Amino acid sequence: MYGLIVIGDDLSSHVAAAVASKNGIKTALLAENGMGDVCSVGDLTFNVDPTPLSGFGANQNYLSLLAGLDISEERILLDPAYQIILPEKRIDFFNDKEALVKELSREFPELTAKIKSFYDAVERNSQTAGQWLCDHPLIQPGSAKDYLDFIKLIPRLIRCKFDDMKLKQMMSQNASFEKVMEAQKVLLSFKTNNQNSLFSHFQYGVPLRGAYHFSGGKQALFDSLIKKIESTADGLYINRCEVLSIKKGKLIELTYMDKDGSASKIEADHLIVSTKWQNMHLVIDRKKKLNLSDFIRPVKISHYPFTIHLGVSPDCIPERMARHVAVISDVNKNIYDDNLIILESNAHEDAKNTSTAMIPLLATVFLPNDQNIWSKDHLSQTADSIIDRLEYFLPFLKENIKFFDIEESIKISQKQRDVVNPKYQMRNAFLSGFAAKKNKTKFGNVYLAGASLLADAGFEGEIISGINAAARVSGKME
Repeated sequence: MYGLIVIGDDLSSHVAAAVASKNGIKTALLAENGMGDVCSVGDLTFNVDPTPLSGFGANQNYLSLLAGLDISEERILLDPAYQIILPEKRIDFFNDKEALVKELSREFPELTAKIKSFYDAVERNSQTAGQWLCDHPLIQPGSAKDYLDFIKLIPRLIRCKFDDMKLKQMMSQNASFEKVMEAQKVLLSFKTNNQNSLFSHFQYGVPLRGAYHFSGGKQALFDSLIKKIESTADGLYINRCEVLSIKKGKLIELTYMDKDGSASKIEADHLIVSTKWQNMHLVIDRKKKLNLSDFIRPVKISHYPFTIHLGVSPDCIPERMARHVAVISDVNKNIYDDNLIILESNAHEDAKNTSTAMIPLLATVFLPNDQNIWSKDHLSQTADSIIDRLEYFLPFLKENIKFFDIEESIKISQKQRDVVNPKYQMRNAFLSGFAAKKNKTKFGNVYLAGASLLADAGFEGEIISGINAAARVSGKME
């Protein structure tokens, strides 16, 4: 008998299970896919997710979480946090505000004064958003005190709205600058529409707060959280399994099949389910909603990430290429119209640490949530298109590709839908203007975790959603 069962392969589920275990709750985590060798292709190991990791600076959310769980993973500050490449332009997004403003002004000299003013606003508004997130981890006001705090926040929200209007005016004056700002949203945000002004600035502030990397990539975080769960008394981690049925009531009864084909049943007082879990129909009928928030402001997945996994010679990678790079093909096209490729590589570090002359390179695009587009033939064409479009940035890429298995890349991209965040469309709340959604369900002992609940906050929202779900079970959040 367990106090909690958690279902999910994503980071928020692992965080929820680890925090609950730390709080003394007997916890079982079921990760149907499991991480294992999900990103091992041939002799190469690829990072789970090309998204820059934020929240690891002093007194920031994730660093505090790791400290609370007694996890000590060595983090590496990336400077620049990322690069954005356009035809004839390259912008390094440095951690230092003055250096970043100088870099953008070099490429857009006619906007120098406005760029400085904008990043002054970003720094100010990012701090405001971060403090609100710390004081109100659900983001949406819920109690009388929350609404009183929100009323006090309104003057800052109004000022931020004016800051956002100035940004839009700048973007309308220069198509290249517009694409630079749009590319950052794709790189850092999980929403494709109606980004709240305050939290939009929170995303733009990621370079200033710091983007980080771990020597083992995002996988290192998963591994540390799993070890934490298994190190507690009676903590259970089950991967490569299949949930067959869930019986809800005062007691949760879950039946699953393990990787050997044997069926087992476990029981618990509470259940946390990832919003990315593909079998949510086992919790509730597809035609029904989990809560009122889901009925009023439903979440729609607009795009899924498709990644090709390449083994390349380090000779084809520019010496000053950052770990994370957003490459834009055409400043006059829609950013989602085959116009943006996100690269991840650490060529120079990898070249030092490997005995082979081949290093991993990830190239990710976001494709519409359409079955026809996700057909094998279309994905093969998309892969060819990605390599062709990278020619102006990596002119010697084709001749330096030493490993590429399109079928394996398709398989991994589809399998990782339970792990990597897609792009969401949702309406903001009428009163607050925030997009955050409740993690409670119509069932008193079933809760949710996942990035879509706190999409305003980007990567850090995924972490906090896991902490919030665990707090519900622990009774620390009403």
